[in-house]
Amino acid sequence: MHSIARNIRQLSVVHGRQLSTTRTLARDAIKNGLVVGMFASHKLFNSEQIPQAVQDKILQEAQAQGNKADAGSVQLVLSPDLTQHIAVVGLGNESTNMSEIVRTAVANGVKQLKAKKISNINIAPMPCAHASGEAAALASYSFTAFKTQKAEEQLPTISSTDAEEWNTGRVYAEAQNFARELMATPANFMTPTIFARRVQDELAFLPNTKVNVYDEQWARDQRMGGLIAVSQGSDEPLRFVEIVYQGHPGPVSLALVGKGITFDTGGYSLKLGKNMDLMKGDMGGGATVVAAMRAIAQLRLPINVVATVPLCENMVSGRATKVSDVYTSRAGLTVEVMNTDAEGRIVLADALHYTVEAHQPQSIVDVATLTGAMVVALGELYTGVFTPSPSLWQHIDRAGTATDEPVWRMPLHDHWDAMLKSSIADLSNIGCKGEAGACTAAAFLRQFVDGPRLTPPAIMREQNNDESIPRWAHLDIAGPMEASTSEGYHHQGMSGRPTRLLIELAKQLSAE
Repeated sequence: MHSIARNIRQLSVVHGRQLSTTRTLARDAIKNGLVVGMFASHKLFNSEQIPQAVQDKILQEAQAQGNKADAGSVQLVLSPDLTQHIAVVGLGNESTNMSEIVRTAVANGVKQLKAKKISNINIAPMPCAHASGEAAALASYSFTAFKTQKAEEQLPTISSTDAEEWNTGRVYAEAQNFARELMATPANFMTPTIFARRVQDELAFLPNTKVNVYDEQWARDQRMGGLIAVSQGSDEPLRFVEIVYQGHPGPVSLALVGKGITFDTGGYSLKLGKNMDLMKGDMGGGATVVAAMRAIAQLRLPINVVATVPLCENMVSGRATKVSDVYTSRAGLTVEVMNTDAEGRIVLADALHYTVEAHQPQSIVDVATLTGAMVVALGELYTGVFTPSPSLWQHIDRAGTATDEPVWRMPLHDHWDAMLKSSIADLSNIGCKGEAGACTAAAFLRQFVDGPRLTPPAIMREQNNDESIPRWAHLDIAGPMEASTSEGYHHQGMSGRPTRLLIELAKQLSAE
């Protein structure tokens, strides 16, 4: 009798294991996923589009596991019919501005479903459809181009019933992913020539878009002494990319100028070996500008935008520019090179002067991984913005708020102009006191936008109320160029920021 009971217990254990194994295999075979949002009140967003049986299962699981639906949290639930993994993402308390919460929560949900090898993911309507679309693309990004043994990873197909705004958000995010890819690619596979070719491949066939790529002879004909001075230390030939997008009749409303140093050793002012690998991303300004232009054209924004990117390497060789060398810029100003690692402003100066003269934009914004001083000041979160124009600053600030790309206005002052004096040339490429490095870099760039400021006024003042055309802003992205973690929608490594801000800026200006 006891042996019969023991055999029954053993058989039950075996059958239990078989049942558990069967259920596990069934779960592993599930290829469909759903992302739904839940507030801290356990209210599902837009619940009318979710079947009642699924709602009941989600709420039962939430209560059973003590899910408080904190912002960004994820709880995985198996659908009642065992055909779908459901990522219940926490939205926290309801509020009027939920874009960053939605972006983070949806990204976390997508990442967890990807880990389950889900091939089809549907994202239920969210409080901010645009941010949901951004999250879908940003969370799907990975950079494995140079892995010889790649993990078996198939990117899921992601869709949503949130139509137009969701798709627009996805265009914004795919542009950022493009910038991420350009910045992350090793410099031997992203030379100035290759970068220019990628731009042509990606943008040349977009509506209302023209891509011009110029060589060293063109730069010499254009008197771009700064670009030539920086590039001459490298065996890789320079390139100058110009993108013209015409979305409506009329003048150029916005010009974007991006720093395009595809690798920066510092030249004879040689950088330390630590973290020099990040200098493959020193063309982050150029990458974000190009990526933004792609999205602007794809969205067919009703605005005329021009982008220019001076491309070269900053290397050491017998031909390289030396500390104390003097060159003549396109603007005709002579510049003494007191630090060859301050090369970004040198190439940008020629590009700014050319862009203003050739296209006469209403506003011009340069974007550059320019100074270590900005990293010290603001870290990787904020982009530092220098502009004398209150109205342009307001547009940039609003674009940053709309895309959750934080920006901080930095000071421009007559004092910084005075610090750029040289004893033998019109300007020095760095400040003479070794302080306010980000500020003097911005002051240097302004000399090439609306005319030289070589003679300081008797009374020096802050430059914060100048609306003369072109309105100018300088975005120092040396901090945001890299993401230190892969939390939420971020991906550790080259960030591709602030691409989405630039797209939003163009969108806002198109409405003026």
